[in-house]
Amino acid sequence: YFGVRSSAASLTSLLCLPLAGLAVSLYPGSSLQGYGVVLAIGIVAGLISLGFQNWMVDVNPQKQHLIMDKSWTKANASANASKPHSPLETHTSGFSWLKDTNFLVFLLYFGSWGFATNLSNPFFNLYLLDNLSLDVSWVTLYNSLSAGATLVMLMVWGRLADRLGNRPILILVGLGVAMMPLLWLGVSDRPISVWLWLPLLHMLMSGAWAAIDLCNNNIQLAITPARHHSNYFAIAAAVTGVSGALGTTVGGFVAQFADYGGLPGLFALSS
Repeated sequence: YFGVRSSAASLTSLLCLPLAGLAVSLYPGSSLQGYGVVLAIGIVAGLISLGFQNWMVDVNPQKQHLIMDKSWTKANASANASKPHSPLETHTSGFSWLKDTNFLVFLLYFGSWGFATNLSNPFFNLYLLDNLSLDVSWVTLYNSLSAGATLVMLMVWGRLADRLGNRPILILVGLGVAMMPLLWLGVSDRPISVWLWLPLLHMLMSGAWAAIDLCNNNIQLAITPARHHSNYFAIAAAVTGVSGALGTTVGGFVAQFADYGGLPGLFALSS
């Protein structure tokens, strides 16, 4: 279900990002006015999405837990030996996650990864627009290609994760993703870079990031108690939010100092 949702979002980005970029570039007034028009359309689309949300049926978590408990009991009713407690009945304390070593290790990985990636990720588009002086239509085209690569590779990584497991993919693909900011050190405003290297780089990064996002979600679902998914997911989101914000803040300060390499130096530090 998460894969289908992500694919739908990627398809939307694939179609809409180039149109938004062209609208900004070709708007009769200034590009600033073009941004304003696109932003207004985005606001209207957001309001329409709230209307669609009213069609969604919410799930009562207490009833859902009761159904899952009954299913677990029925599945294990034929066992004569003493059974362990249902995984739905564990971790009843609101702070029980502090004793969950596996989850704490995941938080350590998730937080440090969020810090490292946010050192550079928010500044790639800035590098294209500011340092290389590319038109915004090029930048949106690259991001659209990224969405297309994500859309295609989600299916591939999903099958591999079912066969190999999530952690091997996270380790192998993570090593490649960690090195990818270094590939930005070779980009320029030359035609071969604009037409070939940058499109390939965006598709390569997004195709690999699809594996990271998918496998992180899968592992998080697997290691958190079913009864407390919301609590554990909120804790993980808070940790990665703080670490990501810290990474972006540190990256913004480092990028200002040309003596330390500016944005290219920041990309190397991120790797």
